[in-house]
Amino acid sequence: MKALPLSNKFVLLAPETSVYLCTPSDVRQCTIRSLRHMGRYFIFSCYDITDMNMASSLRGSMIAVPAASLSLAEGEFLQEEIIGLTAITTGGAEIGKVIDILQSRAHDIYVVRRNEKEYLIPAVREFIVKVLLDEKKIILREMEGLFD
Repeated sequence: MKALPLSNKFVLLAPETSVYLCTPSDVRQCTIRSLRHMGRYFIFSCYDITDMNMASSLRGSMIAVPAASLSLAEGEFLQEEIIGLTAITTGGAEIGKVIDILQSRAHDIYVVRRNEKEYLIPAVREFIVKVLLDEKKIILREMEGLFD
């Protein structure tokens, strides 16, 4: 089957990963047998999808993966872990809350809002000092003009 990734986390999938194929009327669990990258798409097969008719019935499905199945590297986080964190500068000034994450070709961009003001913070080490999930905070490096 062919899949168009909606997230850069798709590359974390591997053979033997359990996934859910979600259609508007059904959710089917299956285990990835093989996975390879082909241009913008990924070609994958599942042990549980045994013929073309079954595969055709799943066309347009969303692929969902339990978070526990993903192995994130040090310093990598799921979007749902970042959204809602309070953004604070290294000097202790509160900037706002992360309300959204935009994806660009180069890196994610955190949308931080405080009152009516929004800041777009590139999710790169030059700007992000530390993510403290237990404290629900993200520490940002202060840079001239960034929070004006």
